[in-house]
Amino acid sequence: MSTWNPRFETGHPNIDAEHQEFFRRLDSVRTAIDAGEGRERIIDMITILQKYTLGHFSREEAHMRRVNCPALVANCTAHQEFAHRLDAWLTLLSTGVEPISLLVDIHREATAWIESHIVNIDCQLRNCRLPDPRPPIA
Repeated sequence: MSTWNPRFETGHPNIDAEHQEFFRRLDSVRTAIDAGEGRERIIDMITILQKYTLGHFSREEAHMRRVNCPALVANCTAHQEFAHRLDAWLTLLSTGVEPISLLVDIHREATAWIESHIVNIDCQLRNCRLPDPRPPIA
């Protein structure tokens, strides 16, 4: 299971809180897989994860725009690719009986993606802040 740790912190509390929630949701999916909760339950959980993920991507991209983060374009591209991957996984899971190993592989790939994405792209937010709205003191 994946766990949140300080190397994933972007310095933006709302983004970090959403990332932590993403980890919690991924861990819930893994727990359901390990407990053998069944294909329908896991598909439902991944569908909910997908909706959460798409909302997070939208909020994070808007935040990156506001703070003029140089990683915005790379972030948008990565988000689109992962959204397509989530769609493909749901299609694959919805079309037939899958071995437990496929579910584990999907979970492992999603976890590896989010960890790499946060560290390599989202953490570029550490150096991005909204400009101070107060005029400089002369």
